[in-house]
Amino acid sequence: MVSASQQSMLVRVLNVRVQNRNGCILRAQRITDDGEIVDTHTEVTAQVHSKAVGVKVVKGQWWDLTGKLSVKTFINASGFEMTEEHLEVGPGGASLRLPSGAHIVDFLAHRFDGIGPRTAEKLWETFRESLIPLLDQGDYQALVDAVSPEKARVLIEGWREEGLSKTLQWLQSNGISLSIGRRIIRFFGAQALSKIEENPYRLTSFAAGWPEVDRLATTCMGVEPLDDRRLASVVEEVVSRRFSLGDTFVPRADLVSGISKLLAGESAAASVVDQAIAVAETSGRLLFDQQDNAYSLGASILENRVVDAIVARQAMTSPACDVSALIAAYEAEEGHGFQLNDEQRAAVAMVARHHFSVITGGAGCGKTTVLKAVCQLLDAQGFAIVQLALAGKAVKRMQESTGRAAVTLASFLKKLNKDREQGAVRVDAQPLAILIDEASMVDLLSFSGLVRELADNVKIVLIGDPHQLPPVGPGLVLHCLTDGRVPHIELTVAKRFGSEIAAFANSVKAGSLPVLRDASGKVSHVETTDAAMADTATSLYLAAPEDSVVLCATRALSSGINQRVQESLGRDRPEVRVWNDEFECWEASGLRERDLVICTSNHWDLGLQNGSIGRIVSMKGHREDALGYIEWDDGQLREFNAAFLDSLELAYALTVHKSQGSQWRRVIVCLPAGSRMVDRSLVYTAITRAQSQVILLGSTREIAVMVRREKAADRRRVGLPKRLAHMSAHSGLKCASEPDLDPPPFPT
Repeated sequence: MVSASQQSMLVRVLNVRVQNRNGCILRAQRITDDGEIVDTHTEVTAQVHSKAVGVKVVKGQWWDLTGKLSVKTFINASGFEMTEEHLEVGPGGASLRLPSGAHIVDFLAHRFDGIGPRTAEKLWETFRESLIPLLDQGDYQALVDAVSPEKARVLIEGWREEGLSKTLQWLQSNGISLSIGRRIIRFFGAQALSKIEENPYRLTSFAAGWPEVDRLATTCMGVEPLDDRRLASVVEEVVSRRFSLGDTFVPRADLVSGISKLLAGESAAASVVDQAIAVAETSGRLLFDQQDNAYSLGASILENRVVDAIVARQAMTSPACDVSALIAAYEAEEGHGFQLNDEQRAAVAMVARHHFSVITGGAGCGKTTVLKAVCQLLDAQGFAIVQLALAGKAVKRMQESTGRAAVTLASFLKKLNKDREQGAVRVDAQPLAILIDEASMVDLLSFSGLVRELADNVKIVLIGDPHQLPPVGPGLVLHCLTDGRVPHIELTVAKRFGSEIAAFANSVKAGSLPVLRDASGKVSHVETTDAAMADTATSLYLAAPEDSVVLCATRALSSGINQRVQESLGRDRPEVRVWNDEFECWEASGLRERDLVICTSNHWDLGLQNGSIGRIVSMKGHREDALGYIEWDDGQLREFNAAFLDSLELAYALTVHKSQGSQWRRVIVCLPAGSRMVDRSLVYTAITRAQSQVILLGSTREIAVMVRREKAADRRRVGLPKRLAHMSAHSGLKCASEPDLDPPPFPT
């Protein structure tokens, strides 16, 4: 007889048959709150949805389960009547339980390897009600008085893991993803649950969505609609969303609108907005300028730190040197009658005089030439030079052009932070000079983090093109430093590539699209619909793939073109396959031998950065430790394994953002009409990646609209220009000092 009903039960796990990304199937026995078996002739087979369990299920755990129960009775081989229960547990239907009091004896005996009934009973007899607090505290010395050191270690590590698993499972059962839960655990450790109970809105600091967190806080944790924690959080959510889009302030009207949208549907939403803003402002988490623009405290500290760094360096005096003689020596070394133009000479002289300076210019205007001359100048002034760039590709170009070492900004910061954490004191035999190339890519977080770690006497030179795309991260730096408030020289004379590409790029930069030619040339155009764009780009790429690239406005378009190119190059090439433990079979990774790939994350231990490009040159067979070799753009051949596949993507086509800092001989640019994110800075950036030829794909009319569209950097709302203006108005008066520790722009 089979019946079906919704039931709840407490069970002890006997074994786990299957556990994968879809959930798990476990065999268990019903138990009482005291850990006693309810019926020795009844077992439960539970099929638990992944969103119900969220963590690894293991033998011996206690779980509260709620789900649809089906019951079947049968006679087993020994003639006994048995009952088999099948429970289907959906999202929210499972909760991991830790036992209390004397129940701990049964739990420990079943849950941890090497801890049997006798050991568990001895622990209870020795510590009684103090046992659980000792386990919570991980008191090793107390436990070894009762059990062996090895058993004490097993107990402490297992108990800690069990507690963290309970927190993870609780979070996921309440709609918080496992990845976010793990971030919270890494940050707060064993205190995670108590910190969340203290203020549920802390979850938003770890990328949990505000609506989900608010639902959890108000429906499960008793937070009232007018609770100050909720009101402050809704304001911070609006500001942090704009910060993630690049803005460092929010006009009050936009702030009010954003809060109202988050509280939409609440009867008193309109009247609550002003109260929420007042709570955030009173707590010091929200600051307003004279134009009624709202800044988070974190954003204000970051921008003030940049201004402080500039002000401190304006008072510095650089060592005297004969700039004209140094330039003459550099020109003679270059040979063949080479001479710097007037703009380049002025740039070198500016760096010689000032401790903070900015050099800008379009592609091919001689920034690299000036960089080389500046390096020789700084040598003569006695500076130790550190060359930095955000992307690995730009680092490689700096090394090639100057013949000197260069590192990524992230790598340099990592070392500085590590030195600070270890209490290391930097003692330099020479004063330090920092040169940052492709500085338009550097966001506020990165630059503020850099100047925080540098002494005020470190010379800083920023080099870049403010007409390119703005940083991916929040804020602006280079773009705000070209209005004369800091020493700045713009290079305007094109030198690197043909005048046709330079003239076209300069016209796009100014917001005007030149006449597009269909014929072949340095700049040409193919009238293409959005539907045909991927196929057209693939054909053009395959016609001359060497030192070519397809640049796209969107990731979806680049992915589609990558797949087409890969298929066209031949499916007969050996594929990279990995073993799937879950389904016990080989599966394709999506990559093949000879594929062009890009590294999508930093691997400092391997000498690879986000943006490094390579080619899979050989396979080693399907071994876990090494799948094959990739020849990277630094000329090095490196092994890769299955774990590294998560950091690889095809690189025949890239987004324009990923192309920054690199050049190719031939560039095919896809500009679909349906993308509102395409503006003149994206088109300009794509064009200036080319050394010899540019082919634009798209509608002439739509491309003209894109080029007229204001560049993304100009649409960002940032406070740095206002702070620099205030600095200038007060004759270099230093900004108010900042706290030693940065309060983050989100609740913690």
